[in-house]
Amino acid sequence: MERFELENSREFKAAQELARALNDYGWNEKRFALATTTFHKTLQQTLFRTIVEILKVYADPQRRTDLRNEASKEGAKKLMEVLEELHIPFI
Repeated sequence: MERFELENSREFKAAQELARALNDYGWNEKRFALATTTFHKTLQQTLFRTIVEILKVYADPQRRTDLRNEASKEGAKKLMEVLEELHIPFI
């Protein structure tokens, strides 16, 4: 995907909003996770599929990392061993 196309997508804009929220020492991962359980059930499924896609991208051997995010790449690689067998339908 071209960078211009990516940067003009609604997904990029949503990711930027999430980045702004994450860039705060008061961010609470557990509270965020619990808040997502209030989503409509179909949206919960869509969020889960999105998380799996994020993990696929994070696990990509071509993805460059440094010491700050190497653990996320290694963790994603381990999780993909299980997630690759999982079918997540759109309902």
